[in-house]
Amino acid sequence: MDSPGASSTGVPISYLEAYPYPSCVIVIPQDRNKRPQLKSRDTDVTVREFDGVSPLSMPPRPRRTYPATYWANEKWLTIMQGKEVSDRVDEEQADGLYSWAERENVPTPGHPGGESVFLLRLPGTGRLSLAKTILPLSPPSSTHAFCVITSQQSEADALGLGQRRESDNTVSPGPRSSASSDHTTTSYFDTHRPSDATIRSSLSSDAGPSASERTGPSPTLGANGQKGKTASQVTKAYSGNSSSSTNSSEKRRNQRRGNRWEAPSSGLRTVKTETEECWAMVNSIDWSKTCMGPRANWADVIDPILSLIFESRSQDCLWLGEDLHMLYNTNYIDLLPEPGHPYSFGKKGSEVWSVLMDLLQPVFEGGFRGESTYRENDLIMYDHLPNGELCERYFSWRYNPVKGSDGTIIALYNQATEVTDAVIAERRLGTVRDLSEHLLVARSTREYYDSLRYVFEYNQKEAPFMLAYSVKVKSETVVNVVTELRLETSLGVPTGHPSAPPALQVILAARNRANFGVNADKLSSPTLSAISVLSSGSGNMNHVSEVASWPIGKALQSRQPVIVDDCRDLIRGYVSRAWDMLPMSAIVVPICSDSSTDVPDAVIILGLNVRRPYDADYDGWIHVVRSQLTNSLTAVKAAEAETERRAESDRMERAKAAWFRGAAHDLRSPLTLVAGPLDDVLGSTLTHTQRSSLGTAKRNVDRLLRLVNTLMDFSRVEAGRMEGQFVPLDLGVFVSELAVIFRPAVERLKIEYHISIEASPHLVYVDPSLLETVISNLIGNAIKYTESGSITVRLTYGEMAEISVIDTGTGIPRGEVHAVTEWYHRATTAIHSGTQGSGLGLALAREFLHLHGGELTVTSKFGPECNGEHGSVFTAQLPLTEKASSAAFSGNKIGTYGMQVAHEAMRWVKPTDSDTDTASNHSDTASDTYTNGTSRSPEGSGLLFEKTDTILLVEDSLDMRNYIKQIFSPYCTVIEAKNGEEGLKLAIQHQPNVILSDYMMPKMTGMEMLRAIRQEESLRYTPFVLTSAVAGEEIKVDALLAGAEDYIPKPFKPKELLARVHLQLQLGKKRVKLEMAYEQRQGEISVLSDYCPTGIMRGDIEGHITYANNSWREMAGMPPGADPDTWTDYTEASVVEYLWPLWTEWLRGDEKELTAGWRWLSGRKVSARFVRLDRAVPGMAPGVLGCITDVTHEEERLAEAEKRRIEAEESKHQQELLIDLTSHEIRTPVSAILQCSSLVKENLVSLFDSLKLASSMQSGFKPTHELLADIEEDIEALESIYQCGLVQERIAGDILSLARIQLDMLSLHDIGMDVRTEARKVLSVFASEAKMKKIELALEFGETFDVAKVWGIKTDPVRLGQVVTNLISNAIRFTAASDVRKITVRYEVSFAPPAEETCALPGSIALPSQLPAPEDTDIWLFVSVRDTGPGLGPKELALLFKRFSQGNKMIHTRYGGSGLGLFICRKITELLGGRIEVQSQLGDGSVFRFFIKTSTVAPPVRPALSVGALAAHNAQGSNNDITETVGSSMSMTSTSTVPKATGSPPPEGTEHMHILIVEDNIINQTVLKRQIIKAGLTCDVANNGLEALNLVRETDRSIKRGGPKMRKRYDCVLMDLEMPVMDGLTAIREIRKAEKAGTLARNMVIALTGNARQGQIDQALEAGMDDVVIKPYVLGNLLKKIKAITIKRLEIEVGAAFEDK
Repeated sequence: MDSPGASSTGVPISYLEAYPYPSCVIVIPQDRNKRPQLKSRDTDVTVREFDGVSPLSMPPRPRRTYPATYWANEKWLTIMQGKEVSDRVDEEQADGLYSWAERENVPTPGHPGGESVFLLRLPGTGRLSLAKTILPLSPPSSTHAFCVITSQQSEADALGLGQRRESDNTVSPGPRSSASSDHTTTSYFDTHRPSDATIRSSLSSDAGPSASERTGPSPTLGANGQKGKTASQVTKAYSGNSSSSTNSSEKRRNQRRGNRWEAPSSGLRTVKTETEECWAMVNSIDWSKTCMGPRANWADVIDPILSLIFESRSQDCLWLGEDLHMLYNTNYIDLLPEPGHPYSFGKKGSEVWSVLMDLLQPVFEGGFRGESTYRENDLIMYDHLPNGELCERYFSWRYNPVKGSDGTIIALYNQATEVTDAVIAERRLGTVRDLSEHLLVARSTREYYDSLRYVFEYNQKEAPFMLAYSVKVKSETVVNVVTELRLETSLGVPTGHPSAPPALQVILAARNRANFGVNADKLSSPTLSAISVLSSGSGNMNHVSEVASWPIGKALQSRQPVIVDDCRDLIRGYVSRAWDMLPMSAIVVPICSDSSTDVPDAVIILGLNVRRPYDADYDGWIHVVRSQLTNSLTAVKAAEAETERRAESDRMERAKAAWFRGAAHDLRSPLTLVAGPLDDVLGSTLTHTQRSSLGTAKRNVDRLLRLVNTLMDFSRVEAGRMEGQFVPLDLGVFVSELAVIFRPAVERLKIEYHISIEASPHLVYVDPSLLETVISNLIGNAIKYTESGSITVRLTYGEMAEISVIDTGTGIPRGEVHAVTEWYHRATTAIHSGTQGSGLGLALAREFLHLHGGELTVTSKFGPECNGEHGSVFTAQLPLTEKASSAAFSGNKIGTYGMQVAHEAMRWVKPTDSDTDTASNHSDTASDTYTNGTSRSPEGSGLLFEKTDTILLVEDSLDMRNYIKQIFSPYCTVIEAKNGEEGLKLAIQHQPNVILSDYMMPKMTGMEMLRAIRQEESLRYTPFVLTSAVAGEEIKVDALLAGAEDYIPKPFKPKELLARVHLQLQLGKKRVKLEMAYEQRQGEISVLSDYCPTGIMRGDIEGHITYANNSWREMAGMPPGADPDTWTDYTEASVVEYLWPLWTEWLRGDEKELTAGWRWLSGRKVSARFVRLDRAVPGMAPGVLGCITDVTHEEERLAEAEKRRIEAEESKHQQELLIDLTSHEIRTPVSAILQCSSLVKENLVSLFDSLKLASSMQSGFKPTHELLADIEEDIEALESIYQCGLVQERIAGDILSLARIQLDMLSLHDIGMDVRTEARKVLSVFASEAKMKKIELALEFGETFDVAKVWGIKTDPVRLGQVVTNLISNAIRFTAASDVRKITVRYEVSFAPPAEETCALPGSIALPSQLPAPEDTDIWLFVSVRDTGPGLGPKELALLFKRFSQGNKMIHTRYGGSGLGLFICRKITELLGGRIEVQSQLGDGSVFRFFIKTSTVAPPVRPALSVGALAAHNAQGSNNDITETVGSSMSMTSTSTVPKATGSPPPEGTEHMHILIVEDNIINQTVLKRQIIKAGLTCDVANNGLEALNLVRETDRSIKRGGPKMRKRYDCVLMDLEMPVMDGLTAIREIRKAEKAGTLARNMVIALTGNARQGQIDQALEAGMDDVVIKPYVLGNLLKKIKAITIKRLEIEVGAAFEDK
């Protein structure tokens, strides 16, 4: 489709052809009524609205036709595969797209800024984020318009992933596309962005776009109503800049941009969006003065392109005309050189980009020739760094010509994207990747440094030069560390340059691990290198300015990189490798590794890129390189160390084999010279003692020789020089003959010995000498580890000949089985002598079998691991194959080695009886010899042995035991044990004076025995001397630390052993004696302290208590095991604040004694006395002794007296309170009774006069309305009298009950009663009062009565009624003032008591099997009284049920009451076997419930029900609750006028008085009001002091205002004292305060109260009352009082008037 310009259509075809992303143009209808819009529903389909009728009920509509594409660029055709959109996507997507294109861009609930972006999903390809611009047709049309659809730049394109490289001067085909054979393409975009505004140019039929239309709609709002991201913000979020921090050039660009859309001073209005601001700036330019001419000439072509540019996410600019006037979008601002925006907008390109005109001029010339230009990753440098050099920046950009309506090129479209960070990041990443690849294969430090140089050689820009030094610690002291540095490699540095010496020395300050802070432990971790701690970022970056040499010492000392800001003088003469210039700065990077936690192993010096700032990205790359180098250097050093270790190990193995050969030779020679003469001497005539001693020496020489031979064999095996001399022989005969040699030794150990040989006709090739060693070692090993049971030698044949030695010994632990055949392994479970074991026998047997081609296998069961089963099987496997036979076997005589091993085994146990006899004779002879000679030689004359002294000798070697016993037996008694386990038992049994033990023994070693001895209470002071052949100070120190008194190494001198053991024996005896005396004294003191009634303590000089006896702890309340120094935890904080300064001051002072007293938290008060020991007894060790005495009883006596005094005062106060309450509660109803009776009397007198008059006139009597009203009032008055009488009765009953309770005289009488009848009787008493106070009073009987078939119970009905009466009375009092007034009384029964701590009916009433229940069956009655009153708070609930308690002091004032009712209720319910409780919350009313224990009465033939109850019962059924309404609220009307009754005339002068009555009691208020009115006065009423105060103030203000509505002034105020909200005393104080302030006129107030005590009268007068009238009062007297105080007010006013004059 060829459309060279926009003249024929108005569509910018040339611009869209050059647009880098898919775009198209469609024709849309303007009349939207022809095609209903899509509307989203909460269904799974998309529907259209047709005049409000749901299309869901319509038949399926046929597939509609969509508008054809008018024009599309190459990218659109490629991604759509040459098809229409409706053919590429499903119908729902097509509907959505075209509906979006047609409708206005108006805000919707899901799109507050309008649906300016549409997300089109393409099957198998991806998705496109589309934007639209609506243009008019040309010629104009009123029915259709163009919709230009362009796709937006995505994140993938911003990162450069959607573009392909193209040659210069070519038209860019847009993002990368790879079409397959079926023309499918990859996705261009993966994300979409809602634009700030959609520019819609809507042209009318006869005019072009107006300026207002071109400026676009209002700014877009996000979902939260905030302004959406601007185009620049979106560009920044999606740009290719991957750096998280802002570099210096970016900061300069931001500063250059400034307030980039600041409106020019052209008087334009403030625009709302950046797009609108762009249009405003376009409109502000006078285009007629430019080469473009008036704007109307070219707006039709340029404006659509500008609309797309201003909305574009990339950095776009349009160059207009030959002068190249620049019009750009907000993102292009970042590219502008100084002075930046808004100066550059609309300016000539030659002025703005003068710095790059040499580069751009050819491009502009080619563009006006119709050529398009595209460059990718182009280096453009025009911005300067702080150092004055140009900054290295890269861009991908394009220029496309724009044709006008006449086909000429009138503008150039420029799109640019900065890719600096991506290019540099790829370059740096390549360096890191190459380092990783090359250093990975380095195996020496030389290869490491060569690889380093090789990699950096190819990154000239980031490494203009490089030096690498290795670091080695030469010497180290506590003050400093001297290091030597050697230049390993360099790059760009001339040889011999002064700044790069081949070697240098750096002295560092010594550092310890504390210098590394919290990372100290990490530095030596084998899994975490030091760089992981130190190279996670720049951290503490160091800078230096001018330097004479590289700051290597500073970098090594701080272990952080150091930047040299100016290194030009240092590197003068270096080779220029980048930018044709040397760098200005460099960085010194220490390479830290795990092998040295103090000094880095290397340091490198890198030049820094002169054309890039050292920003966060540069710093991050440096530290990545540093980490890579550190890890690689660590690996290389580890590889070198491993190579050296292996070489050293090989060298040591060769040296060890050579040493064994030489040592064996050197040992054999002296042993031969020792053994030969011994044989000669033994062959001569000797005494028995001499022969025995020399025999012991000969046996040990033979043992040593055998060990030397074993070492020789070991050295030959290790060196690989051991060769077998194999001969064929009958293996069965060989094994049986060799095994028989061990039978005497085995049977001497009382172990069963079995030899089992399987016959075989074949001969086996073996080396007899080596095989003898194998079998002898196996049998000897079995004897060593077997204490009882059996040993079996078995020969069997299979694939191999197997010689098995099976024992029932201790077995081998599972963890040691694999190690028993290893060199030098010594087992820990030997039963017999362990001194001859070298750890080579089994290993040598295994190696000899390997020479035969066989193997040694081991299986074992260890008792503790196998449920008591134990034993081992050693199997020597020999192959049956033939071997080359030796010509002549030159081995030793067969059996010699076995005889030596068997003979040695004979010495591991006690001698036989004959041996014992011989030994005894020898011992006696020796004893006699020592006694006559050496024992009492002059050398031993100083010894203090006693024959009763006992030495326990523990030694596993029989020869050694005999030898040591010969030394000590002349002086004392010697007890022998062959191992530590036996020695421990003998020590506990015999209690020796000293223990002499070997270090290495089977079963239990000497050290283990020592620890066990020290755990025994009876042996912990027994001296313990260890002997051992193991040399070394470490073992000696361990023995002494474990508690040994001495350690004597072998070999020892007999006299030294005798002297040292004698010393320890004597010291031990004295120590035991002293310890016993000390323990005796300690026991006595402990008993004295523990049983002393006085608390005793001991403290140190610091004041810490180290001991406290039981009495101290008991007084303090301290547990037996508690630390006595925590005594402050057992006292109040105030006590500690008092005692601690006193205690510390005394400890620091010179006073000897301290006396104090305090109280423990346990309640015990003590008096204490402390003494300083060093002050009391000079020379005594510093410390504190103290004792405390319990003085609680004395304080208790004082407290008891004080308590009695307080109780007496409280009793007096309670009596006064009782008098006050009783006086008030009695006088109030009495006053009402008197007033009501007076009223009734007056009415009756008037009625009498009327009847008398009618009788005298002999005319019929006709009652008047006034008379009827009076009679109605009389009835109400009589009712009030009745209610007041009931109140009096209850008060009297409560007072009487209280007295009887206090005197314990309250008696109970259980009688049968009908619960329903009694309940109704109680409630009927309150029916009238409830009616008067408009309270609904309901009675409920629970279904438990019918279920349990209970009609009557046995209890005291009077007391039960008294409790219920008090609760109902209490409920009425608190409910009368509530909005909802209802009281419900409910009765329930149960055969089960309630749960503990509750009065609620149990969940199961435990019905008995027989109903009705028999008489006198226990049953519980539950009663609850629920009201809708104000409820109670936690504080009020805590005080209920106490005598004279009403929750708080205002309850009586507001609701009245004596405070006795609930207390009496609690007492009565407890006496009746129950309890009472309350549940209440403020504002929710209260529920008082109680239960009592009763018993059933005999069931009647027919239960008696009242008529009402029976009717309710029949109507509701026996399974439902029965509710009876006893009293209900009724509407009470009052007349506005009351006729004046006849009666006694009021005092003169009172007829026209106006009175204010303040009374909270409704009855008293009503009666007094009627009396006042009847007396001819007028009155107002108030219910409390606050209402009265408001009325007085309002009346005063009305009088001051005047006018016809002026209220009448009160002549007198009659005020009760105790009222809710505000009492009378508070009210009069407020009135007098206002009068004094001048805001109120003088008011006369008379107090009306039932409190008759003089103190209360005086209190009222003092508060400001003019007079006090005590209830009950006489109306006439009250009127006289009123008249008197009015006269008094006149006098006051006259006096005040005279004072004013």
